[in-house]
Amino acid sequence: MARPAGAGEQTKKRIALKAKSLFEQKGYSATTMDEIVAISGTSKGSIYYHFKRKEELFLYILELNMQEWTDKWNSASAPLDTATEKLYALAELFATDFQNPIMKAAEEFAGSETADPDIHARLLEMTRMQYPVLQELLEEGMASGEFEPCDTSELMYVVLGLLGGLGVAYYDLGTEQIVPLYRKSIDMLLRGIQKK
Repeated sequence: MARPAGAGEQTKKRIALKAKSLFEQKGYSATTMDEIVAISGTSKGSIYYHFKRKEELFLYILELNMQEWTDKWNSASAPLDTATEKLYALAELFATDFQNPIMKAAEEFAGSETADPDIHARLLEMTRMQYPVLQELLEEGMASGEFEPCDTSELMYVVLGLLGGLGVAYYDLGTEQIVPLYRKSIDMLLRGIQKK
């Protein structure tokens, strides 16, 4: 008997969600496929049918995480009227996303898999999913007269560097200090790009 349409994708997502909790608790390297089999309640054969290696499973989890990030951004930005408001909302999303437990496992994974060019390319592709979001936001701010006109590609890298770079603060500051720090960084950025 054939499986119902979409059943394979549902199984794949169920495996990934169960495995995600293990990766969040134990990290990437310490999580084994046998543990994923046990927590998912799925046979090893079924897991290997969907994911040939642990790396593929983890990349799939990161792709789902990026889709969640995009969905959160779309929800957060939809009611906002100005590019300035959206820039603050984006900074807050970055701040809270660094608190996402899968991010620690992602850092570990990225450091362990850079030798594989295919995995490296997929990680870069996921990172670049944020580029259009920020580029559109900056173009909107320039078109509305909120921001000084400049090369949006360059400014996008500056803003991404600022927001991504602040992630190191998680090692030194408490979570209650992170969002205000991100807001302050946008205050400082706006002093340089707002139209006078």
